[in-house]
Amino acid sequence: MVKSSTPIWVLLFSFLFGFEKPRFLLIAIILVMVLGVVLTVEGERKFDVMGFLLVLVAAVVSGLRWNLTQLLLQQDRLGINSPIATLYHLSPIMFVIMLTLSLAFENPIAEFKESKHFDSFSHVMESFGLMAIGGLLAFAMTLAELYLIKNTNTVTLSVAGISKEIVVIALSVLIYGDLLTTKSFLGLFVSISGIIAYNWYKLSKTQLYTDHSRQYQVIPMNSSSRKLED
Repeated sequence: MVKSSTPIWVLLFSFLFGFEKPRFLLIAIILVMVLGVVLTVEGERKFDVMGFLLVLVAAVVSGLRWNLTQLLLQQDRLGINSPIATLYHLSPIMFVIMLTLSLAFENPIAEFKESKHFDSFSHVMESFGLMAIGGLLAFAMTLAELYLIKNTNTVTLSVAGISKEIVVIALSVLIYGDLLTTKSFLGLFVSISGIIAYNWYKLSKTQLYTDHSRQYQVIPMNSSSRKLED
């Protein structure tokens, strides 16, 4: 439920970086979507202070991360204004940090020795094959996210993330038989309503910009000179 607040932090940092102008309608739409996700995933309420703080910090940093990514992609900072170049420069840093944290806290080498997924050559090949498929899907998703940020903004990405959560919940019901309560169905309805409202907001904003630009078209110099000659 705390992780569902990520779109709020994305929106706040978008205001700070100047990517979005504070508008009551936009804030209300984001809050509605977050409320819908909270209602959908609400479950066990055993509260843990450390877990709460860790997830809250992760949500805040996630909002900052995506806005800094938009700053790099849309303003040609450091010459990495394309999604491929961004991945090329950032992936090695992320790999080293994640590998260091994994070696420090998870002790993966000992886990490999005791895991049944690595006890034979066939299991090793199967496990690495599954990890490779997951890695390719993650690479494609990250690349799609970067292209989305470059061509739109981080708020649109956060809305797409909420859409992804809804798809995951729907698949969990269809594939694994998870049961949804009345509150969960209400949350899904609220989230979908918020997504529809955001799309309407973006389309109306785009239409307004198009109509405004058409009012200030420059008259070609050739036509004006011909009229003067006549």
